[in-house]
Amino acid sequence: MTDIVWAGLVAITETRYAMLARLAGRWLAEDRPEPVSIGENSGYEDKAIYIVANREGLACYCGQTAPTRMLTRGAAATRLHQHVSRTRSKKEEWAEYWVIPLSSATPAHVVSDLERTVAARLGIPLVHRARVPRQRA
Repeated sequence: MTDIVWAGLVAITETRYAMLARLAGRWLAEDRPEPVSIGENSGYEDKAIYIVANREGLACYCGQTAPTRMLTRGAAATRLHQHVSRTRSKKEEWAEYWVIPLSSATPAHVVSDLERTVAARLGIPLVHRARVPRQRA
């Protein structure tokens, strides 16, 4: 079995986060210009775009939340818990995430469009994101 490495191209900084959050326009619920450790709750949000950084601080994954029921914690933290509990490489390599919380009134097509735009700006493909086989010594 080939291990997966979650490579990234660019570091996520407060400045880069601010640029990406502005893309949400009127749908942005609030700024959260700080990373959150994987496993910790970022706050409460229903709809959001989340950006995962690997242990090197490079953006390696971008996703969206699509909760179908009321949550007791943020939808991004819930979705990330699902990711890391299912895939060993994610649990080992994903270090932190940034959240772009959106208004609960944000239409689904706007969330999807924003996810695609954020991923494109970070150089992360939406399908089969930056998964590179780990080189063996």
